[in-house]
Amino acid sequence: MPYYSSYTTCGRLVNTLRDLLDQRGVSSFKLSKLSELSPTTTRKIYVDDKYIPSPDVLERICLILDVQPGDILKIAPKIEPVVAMCSGVCPSGL
Repeated sequence: MPYYSSYTTCGRLVNTLRDLLDQRGVSSFKLSKLSELSPTTTRKIYVDDKYIPSPDVLERICLILDVQPGDILKIAPKIEPVVAMCSGVCPSGL
């Protein structure tokens, strides 16, 4: 199984599936049944925001929830703004 890194050149890729499911009142177990994925897989994605699902799994989830991949995956900055400001380093965009 290929490894999908959560680190990009400008930040860290995070999955926001937990927020999306919580807003809709859907459990990770219910998602597993609807998408015909393993409950272990959906639970891992739900619990670990650093876990990046494979393209096939992401596609199944997107089709069931009627969302785009960008609604589940976001890029978080490498340096948290609070840390950057306290250290005297100001990343671009702040």
